[in-house]
Order: sequence, then C-alpha cells, then structure tokens
Amino acid sequence: MTRVAFLGTPHEAVPALEALAESYEVGLVVTRADRPRGRSGRPQPPPVKDTTVALGLPIAQPESGAELMASLRAHGPFDLGVVVAYGRILSSEVLEMPAAGVLNVHFSLLPRWRGAAPVERAIMEGDTMTGVTIIRLDEGLDTGPVLTAQAVDIRPGETGGELKLRLARLGATLLLDTIPRYLSGELTPVAQVEEGVTYAHKISGEDRRLDAEGSAIDFVNRVRALAPSPGAILEIDGSPHK
Repeated sequence: MTRVAFLGTPHEAVPALEALAESYEVGLVVTRADRPRGRSGRPQPPPVKDTTVALGLPIAQPESGAELMASLRAHGPFDLGVVVAYGRILSSEVLEMPAAGVLNVHFSLLPRWRGAAPVERAIMEGDTMTGVTIIRLDEGLDTGPVLTAQAVDIRPGETGGELKLRLARLGATLLLDTIPRYLSGELTPVAQVEEGVTYAHKISGEDRRLDAEGSAIDFVNRVRALAPSPGAILEIDGSPHK
C-alpha cells in the first residue's frame, strides 16, 4: 500500500487527512505546535492534531526544519507527501524525501492567489470564482507544476469560513482522484503560467480594519472574507468592534 506523510494544521486540512487515512497508509502526520488560543491563553492543539489522535496515527509537531527532517526520517520511508495548509515553506531536502515528491492542495486557481490567505483575498477582492489546484511542490511559494484544478463559483454572501469548508471537501475528493493517476504516470505535472500571478499575503491587523467611508461593497466583502475568524474590526468612537 502507498505510504503517505501528511502535513497540515487548520480545520480545512482535516477532510484531506480523513480521506487519505481511509485509502492509504498514513505513516506520519506533521502539524504545527500547540498555540495559545482564546481568553484563557492556554496552548490548544491544532485541529489536525485532534483528528490524528482520534484516528490513532503517528504525529509530530516539529518546531524547526531540522526537527521536521528528523521526524520524517524516523517514520520513513514514504512514497508520497501531501500538504494542506501546513503553514511553513518546506526545504528541498524535505521535498525530495518521498519517492514521488510532495503534492499540495491549494485553495485557489493558481497562479492567482499564491500564498497564505487565498480564500480571504479572493473574497476581499470581489472575485466571483475560485477553486482548488493540486500541484507538486517545489521550493517556491506555490509555484510548482499543476496536476489538476477544479473551479467553483463564490456564492453571493458566502463567508471565508464557509468557502474554506467547501473547498476543503472538494480538495479531499480531488486528491483521492489525483494520487493514483499521478503515481501511475497518467497525470504529468504542467508548469504554471506566469500571466495572472497574484499573491495572497497573510492577513494582518491592518487588513481587519473596516473603512466606514469607503465603498459599501468593499466593506461587505471584507466582513465576509474574515468571518468567522479572525473577524473584521470597525472602530466606533475610538473603540474597536469585531
């Protein structure tokens, strides 16, 4: 059976992990370290960790590239790596470790919205269409060759959270269809075009601020894009309101 290393962190990575666990041998799940969340400030496990524990799979939470390599070596060898919203750029050494390389499920139609926040940026910019692209990772920021992609319409009023969930489910289905065709040689990665490249930079505190004097559509799109988390902020009489 094909042996897979999975790397992912947030809720939107969970459907792909669950799908892989049903069809392949997941030899290791790599996720980010527990982080303080909520008002208590206590470290909380990322969603992928909770799912991994429930599935009874091996898990690692490396804090550095060296720790990541050590974890992969300890649990290897692997036939394939799969990344879904892991949150860290991987070194060439990591990318070359699985025999067939590392695939990435990205929530946009590449090359539009390369980077950390493709769903939020698409909604904020008023895009009417997005999708899921599966690429073979290289050392660039979402620059690897494309195996397959599927477009979806962004529904009127759809929030970032709702769209992420829909794309996560689509990505899991697309991944299960793609892996056997990729491993058999039926699918050949095709280089991305450079026309239409845009970057989905990580959401900053400034991105969350609403402009009451700007256009209504920009205001609404920002609220939608950042709901339910981290949420847009409107300042009223000097006080921030989420």
